[in-house]
Amino acid sequence: MSIALAGLTLGVHLLTLHSAPGYESQNLGLYGRHAPSGITAGLYRNSEGRASFYLGETFETADRRFALTVGAVTGYRSRSLAPLVVPSLRLGDDDLAVRLSLIPKPPGANAWGLHLSVEREF
Repeated sequence: MSIALAGLTLGVHLLTLHSAPGYESQNLGLYGRHAPSGITAGLYRNSEGRASFYLGETFETADRRFALTVGAVTGYRSRSLAPLVVPSLRLGDDDLAVRLSLIPKPPGANAWGLHLSVEREF
C-alpha cells in the first residue's frame, strides 16, 4: 500500500434500479472518499443522462458496513444544485466491496433508486 493512498477509498458507480420508468439505469462514474475526514467527491452520468458532480461528507459505522453521505450534487434539470442524503450498505472484505445505496426521491423527480457501486480501500 502506498502511503499516498492510505485511508483512501476509490469506487466506480455502475447502475441504478429506479422505482419508476423513464430513467437511465447505467450511471457510470467514479468517486473517492478520504476515511479519516469522511470527505467524499464523485462524478457520474445521472439518471437524466447528464453529468453530475457531488461533494459531501460520509459518516460510517465503526465496522464500515453502514454509511450516510450528506452533501450537494449538480446536474439535474429540476435544480442546478440539489441536496444529497444517501444511506448505503457495504458488502465485502477489507479491500474490495460492493456498495448498495438508497437514493431518495429528489425534488422534481418521480422515482427513488437503488444504486450499485464497487469500491476498494487503500
